[in-house]
Amino acid sequence: MDKYAKTILTVIAAALVVIALQNFITPAQAVGNGCGYNMYNPCYVKLAP
Repeated sequence: MDKYAKTILTVIAAALVVIALQNFITPAQAVGNGCGYNMYNPCYVKLAP
């Protein structure tokens, strides 16, 4: 097996590890004054003129 094939397989293996680890990392959540936790309590944003 040549060096090119080993490099490509290593890159593929690393990408698969990253994809597998994404399930264990919880996404960040913004919290503001108790709103936005569900669809019945949305957060409203006012844009200044």
